[in-house]
Amino acid sequence: MSDPATEKYVCQVLEARGWAARLAPTARRFDLWTELEGRLEGGEIDPELFEAYLRGIETTVREVPEWARSILIIAVPDPMVRIRFGWRGREIAVTVPPTYLRWEDRVEGAIERVLREGLQGSGHRLEPAIVPKKLLATRSGLARYGRSNVSYVEGMGSFHRLAAFYSSAAADTDPWRDPEILPSCRSCRLCLEACPTGAIAEDRFLLHAERCLTYWNEKPTDVPFPDELDPQVHEQLVGCMRCQTACPHNHGLLRIEDAEPPLDEEDTERLLLAASIDALPEATAAKVKRLGLTPYLDVIPRNLRAVLGSELG
Repeated sequence: MSDPATEKYVCQVLEARGWAARLAPTARRFDLWTELEGRLEGGEIDPELFEAYLRGIETTVREVPEWARSILIIAVPDPMVRIRFGWRGREIAVTVPPTYLRWEDRVEGAIERVLREGLQGSGHRLEPAIVPKKLLATRSGLARYGRSNVSYVEGMGSFHRLAAFYSSAAADTDPWRDPEILPSCRSCRLCLEACPTGAIAEDRFLLHAERCLTYWNEKPTDVPFPDELDPQVHEQLVGCMRCQTACPHNHGLLRIEDAEPPLDEEDTERLLLAASIDALPEATAAKVKRLGLTPYLDVIPRNLRAVLGSELG
């Protein structure tokens, strides 16, 4: 391997684990924010969604460590997780898409451990970076866009997690480029036809995120689903996988893990009423924590009710 202080070495350490990475100069964080603002002003991003998910980046792009010379963007394969719920004498498996569960354990913590072990003694420094990761991945050439605005990484499809870190290693070159679209997306309509809410449009590649079922599945329990939404579309505990599972570029790439422990009927009934971990009995709370569901307790009651209703008719 090469000098541990270089981009080449950092990428080799990550690629040895089956991950993918790019480094971009730290100054590119301003280009990322400018692009987000431009999309907002151009009407491509819903203002409510922008304020809820993106506004905070405006402050964090200015808070860069003095030693940082690059932004490291990493893609890690991530599985779908299947959770078993007891309900009315049956066991019903409900899935959670990639990217939702066990972030620190599965991705951020694992990446930091791998890098620190691989770079031990080199003086290399890392710190998590709060930047628009998908935009950085596509601008750096790590990923390409699909029609549904999902990012695709070679060998992982869209089933990956992105992590960003400020790094003391310098980027050997500036990889900045116009985002690329998967060529077959220009003539393929499978994701558009699979989308239950019309979030994927004929006339543009940027998703109408404010229509997406994922957007509605991340709303608090006291926010009702739109009246026009077909109850039969609910399949995931949070998020949606319709467009991704329909995509030919994802065929053969989705892994599914069975999560432990299963939740019995009493646990399920308690989750349908709970809004916080403190509202659950100790035994149920312990299972929820082990499954990694604690961050989603404000959305689970409504979403789980919808999924169970869809399953049982």
